[in-house]
Formats: sequence, C-alpha cells, structure tokens
Amino acid sequence: MTKHVQGTQSLSRSIGLLEHIGARSEPPRLQDLLAECEFTRPTLYRLLAGLEAEGLIVQTPDRRYLPGLRLVSLARRALARSDIRDLARKPLEKLRDRTGETVHLAISSSAGLVYIDKIESHETVRMSSTIGTPVPFHSSGVGKAYLAALPEAECASLLRSLKFEAITPFTTTDPDVLASQIASCQAQGFIFDDQENETGIACFGAAILDENNRPAAAVSVSVPLFRLRDDRNSYSKPLLNCVKDISAHLGNAG
Repeated sequence: MTKHVQGTQSLSRSIGLLEHIGARSEPPRLQDLLAECEFTRPTLYRLLAGLEAEGLIVQTPDRRYLPGLRLVSLARRALARSDIRDLARKPLEKLRDRTGETVHLAISSSAGLVYIDKIESHETVRMSSTIGTPVPFHSSGVGKAYLAALPEAECASLLRSLKFEAITPFTTTDPDVLASQIASCQAQGFIFDDQENETGIACFGAAILDENNRPAAAVSVSVPLFRLRDDRNSYSKPLLNCVKDISAHLGNAG
C-alpha cells in the first residue's frame, strides 16, 4: 500500500512523469504525454517546465523529451555504488591481465565522465589517473565510447553542448571530426584515442550497455606509446569481451 505524505502530490506527479518518459521506447512529444498521462494541459506544462529547469529532462530539436544529464548522472552514481563496480571487478582484472595494461571504469557525470575504478598495470610505468578523476567526453576513449552508445538524438544534443577544449596538442577540437570518430566507434564497437587526454598515452574505449541497450558505463585500456603493440586486436578484442561480459550481468542480451 502506498503511503501518501501531505504536500508531496506535485513531487509524486513529477516522479511519475519522469518514469513514464524514461520507460517509453521512443522519446515522447507533448501531444503523446497529453494522451498517455492523466494530467491537464496546464499541469503537464508546469511539471515539464519544472523538470526541465532542474536538468532532469531535456528537449530534443524535434521537441521530444529525454531524461536529462542530471538525472542520468544521479542514476549512474547510484548504480556505481550499488552494483557496477562489484559486477565489473573480475572482468576488469581479466582485461588488465590479458592486455598487461591499466584499465579504467567510468560513468557519466556532469559534462563528461568520472573514473570510479582503476586496475593498475603490473608494469613499472603507469598512468597518473586516480579514482574520481573527471574526463571529458570529447578527448577520452571512455567519453567517446559512451557518446557512441547513446541514442542518435541524445548524442547529437549532447555534442552541441560540448566545449571542445584542447587537453593536449592531439585533442579532437572539431565537432565534425568527433562525429566521424563516433560513427567509427559505432561500426567497430570500440574507439582508439591517440594521446588526446594525456600526452604519451593511447587508449582503447568501449561502452557497457544496460538492459535497455543504453550506456551504463565505459571501460578503457590505457597504454604508454612506447609499449603500444602493432597488433591493435590484442587490446580491442579483450576489451570487447570485457564490456560484453559486464553488459550481460546488467541484463543486456547483446
């Protein structure tokens, strides 16, 4: 039995509307929500405006509603703390052992991603990154892989909001080049980042998908250039196996 608390009707309505938008297989338009939800037009306008003002939903250019980055970030943080780090730990350690290199696990947060786990290479020369380090979408293997796994409209909307800051001399700062890289990642399942986020470090990145085929997180293998092998498959294949394994544990049928 649901317990009703005085003064929470508006909050309950907003949560219900959020759940409805998130559960839909296709982002709804205003007329869809009017037909499907038991709200008057003024009430629906008010709820949508409030959710949008808080960053919990966003409108696409064709006026459809999607979960906002703030909501996605909150959900990813909750998932990371309760499930994904534990689920991912053994596959990540296996990936580190198969490649011999440092492995990162990242989730979306604000204007990029944040590392929530790191499995160190056994080699003497290692990466300087730490858990909690933020990484931009446009310059990192995990970021580009995450973007590539988003629905097309959501990815396009996010790309328009990015600030293409040059992190290193090799960082992609052209939106058209990034769009081409994302298309390549979608075709092959992984992205190769050549010193874009840290000079002297190359990364292979791929996304972890949840039961709804949305990106839940991303994984990267980071390699100092002087150790980078000519056989790129020796990194990409174990990486793809790793994210497929973790995705399956999250309910993704593949």
